[in-house]
Amino acid sequence: MHDKWLEDKGIKHKNFAVVTWSNWDCRVMLESECRFKRIRKPPYFNRWINLKVPFQEVYGGVRCNLKDAVQLAGLTWEGRAHCGLDDARNTARLLALLMHRGFKFSITNSLVWQPAPQSITCQPSPDRSPDPTTLLQHKAKEILGPRVLVNNNPYAGGNATVKDRPMYCYCGVLSRWNIVRKPGPMQGRYFYGCGNWTMARRAICPYFAWAS
Repeated sequence: MHDKWLEDKGIKHKNFAVVTWSNWDCRVMLESECRFKRIRKPPYFNRWINLKVPFQEVYGGVRCNLKDAVQLAGLTWEGRAHCGLDDARNTARLLALLMHRGFKFSITNSLVWQPAPQSITCQPSPDRSPDPTTLLQHKAKEILGPRVLVNNNPYAGGNATVKDRPMYCYCGVLSRWNIVRKPGPMQGRYFYGCGNWTMARRAICPYFAWAS
């Protein structure tokens, strides 16, 4: 329904960013919920703006929860705290306030590696108030993680069947598989590791699981 709403609004195929309060929603909760309900998570949820970051920059590094942040900004909290829908609406109202100020937003967190984000300035249209939504136009390329190919039977040698078997690490992205090369009892066994891995910075989370 959300994906269709984006398409109906003409947003889906443009560059935009989802805005959250904290990283939990997109980094952990949405990932596990989509897997539990067997819903394919759209890739645009793999990067987001944590509104805590610009809020702290505007208000001198103040650390607080969403309700306190809304009230500190001079707004009146609407609804019930920790209700998902009410939290989203109040996040949008706080976002709209910072947009009125002309704050330069950029992507703050991502489940995939991407180049340093470009800042953007959000300015309301002179003939209408800003749309109270948690989506911002942003110039950033959506990056899809690669499918993971895993040997279904690591001990079957060259006769093993290679199948798609997606596994996700703690950071939410598809994990990568490798083989133990160090001599010893585990040599030759396949395992899953963090998918957010590069030669320069290695893995960003300690995920590890044997393939068999």
